[in-house]
Amino acid sequence: MENKTIPLYMVIYEELIKKIEDSTYGVGSYLPSESELQDIYKVSRITVRRALTDMEHDGYIKKIKGKGAVVLPKKKYSDLYELTGFSEDAKRGGDVPSSIILKCEVQQASVSVAGFLQIEPNEDVYYLKRLKLLNGRISGIFETYITQRLGFVIDTEKFGATTSLYDFYESCGVKLGSASETIEAIMSTPAIRKDMFLDKDEPIFYRERITYNNMKIPIEYSKNYYKANGYKYVVRLHR
Repeated sequence: MENKTIPLYMVIYEELIKKIEDSTYGVGSYLPSESELQDIYKVSRITVRRALTDMEHDGYIKKIKGKGAVVLPKKKYSDLYELTGFSEDAKRGGDVPSSIILKCEVQQASVSVAGFLQIEPNEDVYYLKRLKLLNGRISGIFETYITQRLGFVIDTEKFGATTSLYDFYESCGVKLGSASETIEAIMSTPAIRKDMFLDKDEPIFYRERITYNNMKIPIEYSKNYYKANGYKYVVRLHR
């Protein structure tokens, strides 16, 4: 195998990525073993391992001890310039979103939740906890605290597997206006690992969002946890 312009591990990296993108190696399938890749590309084990390490770092594969390197679903891009919900983002990418409702109840707002929603502590709010799915696969856990001051009622009869919360707001006459959001990478807790069936010490994306109506009144405060290997975020910068 000859290539004088780029390192051999990068040649292997690029060729394997092409085969993933053209479905030679489909999602959920395993790449050839390290020894097989050595034979295919006529390189050392160190070179193969460097290519696979970079592929795992970039979210294309996950190395599983005793099994090999499994191909992961393609990462979804989320544009941070627009105010969109999970369902809308998914449909734009050609995916099928759905939810499993784990909790739908009325709770008293804690001091912190009350502060985000600009209401009184211990005031009743709606609490939704949903397991979010993309094409039937677990994508994340959403915990949402919703003000009762805008007059609509939320119960499990109004929320099915395909209900979009943002669409529901608009059907109730609530006009979405803006949102403030923070995003960070965190380590999963035991509770989150249990809900999302994650491996121990697997990192996740955490998105915390306050959504406002067109009158700048808070509608909801949400804490959203995503599998980190399934997402990339795009930020548009202007000068």
